[in-house]
Amino acid sequence: MLNLIISFFLFFGFGPYTQPSGLAAGSLSPEVSRIMGVASALLEESQASYVYGGSRVGERDECLRCAQCLETHQPRPLDRLQKCPLCKKCGIDCSHFLALIFEQAGMPYPYLDTTLMLQLDPRSLRERYQLVDLGQKIELAKAGDFLVYQGHVVMLEKRHRPVSGLPLHRGDLIHATGGRAIKAPGQGIQRERFVELTQFRGPLRRILRHLKLAEIPSP
Repeated sequence: MLNLIISFFLFFGFGPYTQPSGLAAGSLSPEVSRIMGVASALLEESQASYVYGGSRVGERDECLRCAQCLETHQPRPLDRLQKCPLCKKCGIDCSHFLALIFEQAGMPYPYLDTTLMLQLDPRSLRERYQLVDLGQKIELAKAGDFLVYQGHVVMLEKRHRPVSGLPLHRGDLIHATGGRAIKAPGQGIQRERFVELTQFRGPLRRILRHLKLAEIPSP
């Protein structure tokens, strides 16, 4: 069912995603709109749990069995896939989540984890993984970019206009997470709003953009 929803969005060019207003929203390109639509469909329709090493968002019954196993055994985050092999059919971590989004949006890239995202030089990232290194300057980040922290990666949905008295670089993001925002298994894909982008999971280490998005002229 989830794959049908995503396919419906991609075929007809509309779906659950509504373009945000605010700083750096502008007029989203068709490529970015497609990426955001896929991410929103996964967020709103999936009941996947965060599972370290997991790479698949399955159907509802598969996700339910994974969540039930996690609730029963309550394994440590790094042991979830070993203790609950059912989660191989519906369990996902942060880097696999972004790879899945871009694959379903028609822009696949070779999978890499957050360690490689931080360790590889810009040339290797571009030539081997189709990712462009933008450094750490958050003002350069746009919707669809990867924000890479130590051990975690998220996808930027939007940046907000600065407001006096509040952190300067606030924004919304979508990610797969097993962190404090999770209330229970089955809620591994989250949208978090108005976070401090430069200090979300420790200091922001790197901003990456898919090569196809980097080649789109600025409006």
